[in-house]
Amino acid sequence: MKHYTLAVTETELEKLHKVYINHLVEDKNPYLSFHAVHNDIIILGYKTGKVLMQGAEVSHELIAIKNHLGRKDYEAVGSDEVGTGDVFGPIVVCSVYASKEDIAFLENLNVRDSKNMTDAQIIDIAPVLAKKLTHSLLILTPTKYNKLTKQGYNLNKIKALLHNQAIIKTTSKLKRQVPVILDQFCTPQLYYNYIKDETLVYRDINFHVRAEQIHLSVAAASIIARYAFLVKMDQYSKKLGIKLLKGASKDVDEVISDIFHNHGEKQLALVTKMNFKNVTKQNLV
Repeated sequence: MKHYTLAVTETELEKLHKVYINHLVEDKNPYLSFHAVHNDIIILGYKTGKVLMQGAEVSHELIAIKNHLGRKDYEAVGSDEVGTGDVFGPIVVCSVYASKEDIAFLENLNVRDSKNMTDAQIIDIAPVLAKKLTHSLLILTPTKYNKLTKQGYNLNKIKALLHNQAIIKTTSKLKRQVPVILDQFCTPQLYYNYIKDETLVYRDINFHVRAEQIHLSVAAASIIARYAFLVKMDQYSKKLGIKLLKGASKDVDEVISDIFHNHGEKQLALVTKMNFKNVTKQNLV
């Protein structure tokens, strides 16, 4: 059974509710706005702003829904990053070009924001995306990150510099200019201020909060970036002989302490963003 999740606005959800009014199925799930079955496809409209389609082949239903909502596919470059909230591991930025033809391919794979996917799903789908799509991948190691933060760079400046590089790399591979979409992490004014000293600055960017819902190129970028992050985390873990955890939880604090006492500060700095509170509060260095 195939499935696909589409992000919608409250108005769009209400519109789809009316579209499927004659195909509704009784459902007492409090999180659902509606439950419908049409052409053997189950359509679940969630109050959170997501529509889930399930069936043997959901593409025709998805096309119909997009037509009802007046959505048209278009080519774009999307850029996203991962690793910024993780004490261990690199910061990874990826920018992806998705043509109009690629959209159906991405929908068929149920491409969505990597935060809504398991590691196993990421590992399964990312190599397929990387092989198919024009993209650029930048990996900032903890060593380089620590060097930049000691020089006074903040996280948003680091992200802006990486995104600018990735976007320039990907757009330079294209024969024409296409829309560029970036998941907004600061105001556009701040973003361009961060990169004002760069030799090349890509300026025609569309900034969006939750950009992965705006265009699938951003979601694809987040998946490829997450995969690269997971690969690096696995490499670092094997090198130290200790399982590095994602995030910045109390469990991470214990791993930090273990690495420091068993391997020393130098090894800790190779895999850790040293300015995170998880590190500084322990007074290890």
